[in-house]
Amino acid sequence: MDMFEANLSIPFPSSKEAEIAYHSLRVDVEPSRGGAKKVLSVEENTLCVKIVAKEARQLRVSVNSFFDLLILVVKTLERFGPPLNTWITDVAEERSWN
Repeated sequence: MDMFEANLSIPFPSSKEAEIAYHSLRVDVEPSRGGAKKVLSVEENTLCVKIVAKEARQLRVSVNSFFDLLILVVKTLERFGPPLNTWITDVAEERSWN
């Protein structure tokens, strides 16, 4: 049986933010009745997502649901700023130039 597949690569400003997104999104397991399977991983500052489904409709629903959650994670990161250790590094670099 042919499977439908979507492979997504979502870049983030830093590897720490990609890790935060990964840990936030990995807990949302696809329902077994949905027929789709999602695999997440992080490569440097990129969140990699593979979604596989038996039907195109299942894949579309799963991808749309994933993007809804991803948008929420990105907005949360934007609202609360970069991870603290990234901010500290940026400040230290700025001060070393002065």
